[in-house]
Amino acid sequence: MMLGIAALLVFASLALLGFAVSGWARGREESKHTLDRRLAVMTGAAVAETPADASQSSVLKDRRLSGIAFLNTLLRRVSRLNPLVHMIRQAGLKKRVGEILLYVPLLGVGGYLAVVSLGGPAVAGLGAGLVAGAAPLMVVRRMQRKRNHLFSEQLPDALDLIRAALQAGHSLSSALYVVADEFPDPIAQEFREVAEEMRLGLPMRDALYNLTERVDDSNLPILIIGILVTQEIGGNLAEVLNNISHTIRERFKLLRETKVMTAQGKMSGNLLSALPFCVAIGVFVMNPTYFSPMLHTTTGLYMLGYAIVSIVIGHVVISRVTNLRV
Repeated sequence: MMLGIAALLVFASLALLGFAVSGWARGREESKHTLDRRLAVMTGAAVAETPADASQSSVLKDRRLSGIAFLNTLLRRVSRLNPLVHMIRQAGLKKRVGEILLYVPLLGVGGYLAVVSLGGPAVAGLGAGLVAGAAPLMVVRRMQRKRNHLFSEQLPDALDLIRAALQAGHSLSSALYVVADEFPDPIAQEFREVAEEMRLGLPMRDALYNLTERVDDSNLPILIIGILVTQEIGGNLAEVLNNISHTIRERFKLLRETKVMTAQGKMSGNLLSALPFCVAIGVFVMNPTYFSPMLHTTTGLYMLGYAIVSIVIGHVVISRVTNLRV
């Protein structure tokens, strides 16, 4: 017990040291930027800066994977981190990949040491460590899905506003700015970035395709194709946007009906997955010695592992069956 507590304290100290180094690197970076701005003001560079330059500096993207130089170089050599970079970008987080990856081993080791220091078995500590280590990635994934879903819900109303702006005589870029001013995030942020990229000289095709990299929405390819075809061969863009908006609304209506029809299956799957754990906790509370053979023998540990894996597989299968894409 004392050894586990000592290991937990050492780990906590190392974790605090890691966060301190990360905070120091970020503070040093911010201090450098502040010093550069002050020097620019003293030399008159800020006075000579044009509004276009100021707008251009505001849309420059920070593609570093870590605020620490050597860690940034190391992470860039790992191509398998690209999906994580993509997921963080779509989640709308301002954190870098290095910061997210820092939480994974810290929480994983912390969860393991916490269970072991409290007298739990090593297998339970390993399970707690895996869950705690995966928690940051699960949170980022959930934020990504939530942001993409919110964008999809805002898109039909935004297209109606763009259509009205086009009918009033505005250009497409001006209509995008109108959406950015009238709507909340995330659609305001994304459409403003598209308009800024077009204003700074990026072709419309590239600016629109960049939007698909930042937002995972199956409606965007239809919208982009409609806009590009109208711009290249001519046509009534307002009418095209009206048809796309109507199609998206009908798709959402069908999706809600599908969710209602599959709600019972999802609830049954969740109950069946949670029931064994609830029963095990209840039995352990009423008779703690009942589970001793399962926790302190090799056969019992294998049986627990098999049961947990079976529950997870069953939950995944039920989720896949009831998760219909429309």
